[in-house]
Amino acid sequence: MQSVSLPISKSIANRLLILQAMHGDPLMGVSGAYMPDDVRLLHDALQAIHQMDRLSPLTLDLHNCGTAMRFLTAYCARLESPATLILDGDERMRQRPVAQEVDALRQLGADIIYIGKEGCPPLRIRGRRLEKKTLSMGTDAPLLSSQFVSALLLIGVEVQTDDPSPYIAMTRRMIRSYGDIRMEHDWSSAAFWYEYAALHGGEIFLQDLQPSTLQGDQCVADIYTRLGVQTAIITDSEQKGIRLSPVSGFTKPRSVTIDFSSCPDLYPAVAVTCEMAGITLRADGTERLPYKESDRLLSVREHRTRHDHRVAMALLAAGLPCDDVSCITKSYPHFADELRRIENSGT
Repeated sequence: MQSVSLPISKSIANRLLILQAMHGDPLMGVSGAYMPDDVRLLHDALQAIHQMDRLSPLTLDLHNCGTAMRFLTAYCARLESPATLILDGDERMRQRPVAQEVDALRQLGADIIYIGKEGCPPLRIRGRRLEKKTLSMGTDAPLLSSQFVSALLLIGVEVQTDDPSPYIAMTRRMIRSYGDIRMEHDWSSAAFWYEYAALHGGEIFLQDLQPSTLQGDQCVADIYTRLGVQTAIITDSEQKGIRLSPVSGFTKPRSVTIDFSSCPDLYPAVAVTCEMAGITLRADGTERLPYKESDRLLSVREHRTRHDHRVAMALLAAGLPCDDVSCITKSYPHFADELRRIENSGT
């Protein structure tokens, strides 16, 4: 059995960074080779905001980090001292809609202007004191991202929503338990090792991954039970984590139906697994996938990453050609090295 290490959960880390900034506390450290690029990016952006000359506009290049764009849009909108910020990104970021969040913030009095395409970054934000009132989001029309709600919650806005996203639940729990938040390893990154185990067999041990978690993507364990991989929780004195192994007597199904509405980040790994295993995937809840780092429905279908880290790792785990390996540093910097080591070991 081969052991692999996972990155920290960037969902937890990025929420923690915003909460630390809101409370005026020191920001968590982001050094280390295993730190996701998205966490470093948000950390450095917050540092730049805190050190900015409030009399001169500050432009932040957020590349294709949707989390940073959404969280900082809300965070910068409520800066009370004179501050003008421009939030920009790469070509793909300029195609990713943020109007639902901007419209909500404008209801609170936020001064946000679209510099380019209406409804998308770049944004010019002039910080000001926001009104205190409860907003409704995702009640009349489906949200294109649950992070719109999380961004508002993190700056102290009360939000009513019908959206059942576990990411919103994570945000609420972290706000309630701030000061006692435990960093976790990333369940969404574990999906690619589930994929590898399903397609190549053998046993893989995921170090320090815990079943008691804030992360909704823990549902990957249940999904992959249907695809031939069982999960065992290891808690002995020498090692703690999750062991992946083949389901005994597994009979491959002809088709599976999976709802990705609460776990869109799992789609690339699951879709490629089903494709390579000859299982028909009936995917529900895919409405948000076109607005991710790439249009993930298209990217997975065409086996082209379009610089999407999760599509790249899904292709690599399946042994398929990958046109952009560098983009995986966004969430899992050492994945390619770990994969190469496992492949060379014959596991």
